[in-house]
Amino acid sequence: MVHSLTRIGPEVTIPNQSGAVVAADFTIEEAAMISMTRLVTAAAAVLALATLCPAQENVKPTNLGKGAEFKGKKIEMKDKGQLAYVLSFTAGKEFEATTNGTKNTDVHLYVYDATGKDVGKDDSPGPKCSVKVTPAKDGKYKFVIKNAGGDNTVTFEVKVAE
Repeated sequence: MVHSLTRIGPEVTIPNQSGAVVAADFTIEEAAMISMTRLVTAAAAVLALATLCPAQENVKPTNLGKGAEFKGKKIEMKDKGQLAYVLSFTAGKEFEATTNGTKNTDVHLYVYDATGKDVGKDDSPGPKCSVKVTPAKDGKYKFVIKNAGGDNTVTFEVKVAE
């Protein structure tokens, strides 16, 4: 089916399949550009959302037991590597999770409660991170550590307030 276009001043009339006439203030080229702009905008929004929420990716966590008994861990991390640990904590006792790398790569630390809610993060540049959390209730917390900028040996420690 071929549609005929009629330009009347700044408006275009296009008969549709039912015979009704649709009026618009733009040309077919402009309509195509608007559609492409909407597509690019939607794709950019999806990409931005994926970029802003990277830490909860499907990293299978290793359970390290009770936070108060955890003595720290040295981790060999590859460039663009990530890992996750789970530790249990008691309500009301603040803990501080830290990382420190032997090389100057970007190490980021993200902390999530048992429901998956982000309760703290340090995504500043460099190998050192620090996140303090005071649990509202007893439960498990997930720690996601990411490394970028080259291989690094990272020390992960957690200290619980007395």
